[in-house]
Amino acid sequence: MNNLATAPRRSGRTTAHAQANGDSPGTVVATVLRGYAERGTFASLAASPIRRDRLEFMVRWHYGRQYRVVFNVGKSTLAFSELLPAIQPQSAMAGELREFIGQFSSDAVPVHRRVDPGKGRVTLAVRGGAATLTVAIRPNQHEYCTRRLVHIAHEVFMVFLWDGPYYDYRVEHLGLNPDTGLP
Repeated sequence: MNNLATAPRRSGRTTAHAQANGDSPGTVVATVLRGYAERGTFASLAASPIRRDRLEFMVRWHYGRQYRVVFNVGKSTLAFSELLPAIQPQSAMAGELREFIGQFSSDAVPVHRRVDPGKGRVTLAVRGGAATLTVAIRPNQHEYCTRRLVHIAHEVFMVFLWDGPYYDYRVEHLGLNPDTGLP
């Protein structure tokens, strides 16, 4: 994997300029994710070379864990693959998580926290004992959708898991230390 957080930036262009100037969607997604790593949101970021129309990134983030972010170029989707482990599809937690994610496509949250349906669509899939958060990206909305996906994933950790009855889940499956309350 190539560590993007330390890779040199191209001519200082911002992400908006990259998208407007016709950079590839993969370049735009990588630039946005790199920005999060450079500002310290992600503890680290690495990318794999594109394979079969897919670009994969590994980010170290909440609970000091590695998360896989997959950009499917052909389908124009970006996903936090297996964002949350050990969730069964028919469980109460899966239902509550679906409801939580659904609010970002509704009037239940302020406009600045929503996903504009003209720009993308966020979905949650629970398969194989893990929850995957995905955004389907409309043409030329890669920067917007990458940022929205990261923000919604962050809210899963900071609001859904924190405010809900998921203390034991965080200890068992995310590595929260019950003695210190830290990962």
